[in-house]
Amino acid sequence: MQANNQRIYLTKTAIVCGITILLILGIGALRATAPNFNADSTSSSIISKLIRKPPPDRPNPASKKRDYLKKPDWPQDLRIYRDWWKERDAAVYVAEMRRESENLRFGVELANTQLLGRETISGMARRLAQQDIPLLAGVNGSFGLRGDRVGRGGVIFNLHIQDGELVSIAPRRDWWGFPPPSPWGETSFGVTTDGEFLLDAVELNGVIHINGESLEVDCINQIRETGCAAVIYTPRFGEQTLARRSYEVVLKGLKLPLTGRYRSSFKIDAVNRRGNSTIPSNGVVLALDYQLAVKWDATFSAGGTGTLEIALSPVKWQQVSDGIGGNLRLLRNGNIEPELVEFHESGGRSNYRHRNAARWNPRSALGFNDDKLFLIAVDGRQYGYSIGMTLYEMADFLRALGAKHAINFDGGGSSALWGLNSIVNRPSRGYERSVFNIAMITTQRKVKK
Repeated sequence: MQANNQRIYLTKTAIVCGITILLILGIGALRATAPNFNADSTSSSIISKLIRKPPPDRPNPASKKRDYLKKPDWPQDLRIYRDWWKERDAAVYVAEMRRESENLRFGVELANTQLLGRETISGMARRLAQQDIPLLAGVNGSFGLRGDRVGRGGVIFNLHIQDGELVSIAPRRDWWGFPPPSPWGETSFGVTTDGEFLLDAVELNGVIHINGESLEVDCINQIRETGCAAVIYTPRFGEQTLARRSYEVVLKGLKLPLTGRYRSSFKIDAVNRRGNSTIPSNGVVLALDYQLAVKWDATFSAGGTGTLEIALSPVKWQQVSDGIGGNLRLLRNGNIEPELVEFHESGGRSNYRHRNAARWNPRSALGFNDDKLFLIAVDGRQYGYSIGMTLYEMADFLRALGAKHAINFDGGGSSALWGLNSIVNRPSRGYERSVFNIAMITTQRKVKK
């Protein structure tokens, strides 16, 4: 009898313990899958300023919750908020600017004021503040080389136009298995001097005329070994070309800076057949690959003269004051690009070597419609808070936000959105990463040179 009672007691105890364990596991699972609205972060001082209230206009149908960031005397045409995506754990930080604002404008800023080297967005904000330029909002932009053994870290793979200066442009590459002239690949966003927004694949159309012959220029401030047979290096690149075993011609007497529509005569100052030339402050360096060097060696000699011409296409890009490149166009006229739809539906198999875009990751992008400009950063790789989005999901989110056109920027650990004098999102590495350039919102006042 006593033995039976003991068995019953042990059975009941085991059942209670089992139920307790199941309850603990269930509560843990709920905590892991539910968005943590009060999670601590590196930007806790900013997140503490979040206020939760119904949006004054049509809410984003892709969001289950929106938190607005509040600051006294904040421009009324600029809003910064955090949307919680309704599909899964994903926090999306958005800077939204009204395009018709009389006090705000779009701009870009190059890290470290030159191609070589990188800089955090916070560092750029401090540097701009010293020039009396307030960085109201900004997101990381282009893709680039983080570093190599030659010291070329910081070189941007995409277009960059700042205050009318053509700083960087590369040939259109087969980044995603859709070779030129596919309009989905290599895409850039720009704003013309009269305020028109553009989103296109941009061509350089650079030509050097000398001794009755014409030499096509492929790139501005790019690494010569990456498909650029003829590259022009300007003082914006750095002190030297860092091109090894390169045939280089130092040109002086040109008008600087280079622009989207450009024509200037030059005089050959020197010919360097070993590469790594010093870039003159009042000139440029033309670098050629071996095949072109053999063909043109007899033409280039110190004292010779010629003309450099540049005419960006489409033609409207010749009037762009600020432009920035990404690697893919996400939206066109309110529709997701067909190649991206195919990529999504195939689970990334339509372009297997870039299947990372079909996975959940931190991401950054720019979108716009007739009324607004959107800069966004999607937090990711942080389970229990935000795991990120695929490229298609981010495009779909931007469409739900109201964007008609959108471009993808560098993502991963680089994804960061600036606002209210600090980084407002939570970068996946736990700290702010140095980037190549930013797309930004500042005041209408012209940037000081």
